Amino acid sequence: MASKSKIAVVGTGWWATTAHIPALKANPRAEIVLVDTNPAALKAAAEKYAIAETFTGLTEAVRAHPDLKGAIVCVPHAAHYPVGREVLELGLHLLMEKPMTLRAWEAKALADLADSRNLQILMGYTFPYLAPLEEAKKRIDDGLIGDIQYITCSMTSLTIEFYRGKPENYQPVMQYAVTAPGIATYSDPKVAGGGQAQLQITHSVAMMFYYAPGLRAEKVSAFMNKLDTQVDVVDAFAVRMNNGAVATVGSSGNVGPGDPSLIEIHLHGSKGRLLVEGYSGLMYMRLHNGKEERIGPTHPVYPGHVPSQRFIEIIEDGARNYFPGKTNGLYTVELLEAAYRSAEQDGTPVTIASLYT
Repeated sequence: MASKSKIAVVGTGWWATTAHIPALKANPRAEIVLVDTNPAALKAAAEKYAIAETFTGLTEAVRAHPDLKGAIVCVPHAAHYPVGREVLELGLHLLMEKPMTLRAWEAKALADLADSRNLQILMGYTFPYLAPLEEAKKRIDDGLIGDIQYITCSMTSLTIEFYRGKPENYQPVMQYAVTAPGIATYSDPKVAGGGQAQLQITHSVAMMFYYAPGLRAEKVSAFMNKLDTQVDVVDAFAVRMNNGAVATVGSSGNVGPGDPSLIEIHLHGSKGRLLVEGYSGLMYMRLHNGKEERIGPTHPVYPGHVPSQRFIEIIEDGARNYFPGKTNGLYTVELLEAAYRSAEQDGTPVTIASLYT
């Protein structure tokens, strides 16, 4: 009989009730306890998914259930570091929703703590679990496109009403399962840390580091436009990597309802190039020797359920961690923090090293 993991879901808002809780409920290898400091959200989630064990604090949950093995953290961005630290200090494996933290030193502190406790941190990224994008990873790992020299990352999405503090305007599109995002969750920089970069570019940058795991940003120059909000909505970054490769990273949260959106990573190497697009499920590779390969577009279902499933497999089976906090999570946070600092200085380049001084 397969072993089970008892998992605490910390935060019972929009994404937890849309993705993680349903995925765990459907997984025969998972048992769930819910944790939230908001009694109304906690009660609504527990009733919707018929979960009896609810707590207003994680320490309380661990005392009641010392057999807890992991926690999925789905709280607002500014709370990621303190809640993530609590999870690890209590000896639990951690699935952290993106971004890992708002500052590089926080991400590094969590990664170091996990290492010292022999615990896993899995980031809650999604797109590379799609079959065509998994095939792209195999070809890159096999060295088909050679050494990475240039990368473009582009993402567009339906998010501007979040940044305006009007998540209710997306109810017809998002169809919130239980609880909508709070008004301040993505619109208040004190809560969200920022806008499009923290909520969406984190996806594309994480994918870049997933496909080119030897790379790490060294210097970033960035420009951002807040439009009519308090946070960034439109962004453009130029990045120099540790091996001399360069990257451009761009995004807009101002697309309209019905637009399929875009998350595209285009890697150019010494032997060829490879393009992936997440929403359509496309992979295209063209090598310098003339060989071409295309998979899709497959128009897949968004794999929001997969991170929770993989988390159980990592804990119980020692499965591969696609998005470890030690590298993918940390490197993404470094690039984003440097971009925000640069944008505040009208594009003045910011080094990653300066984030730690």
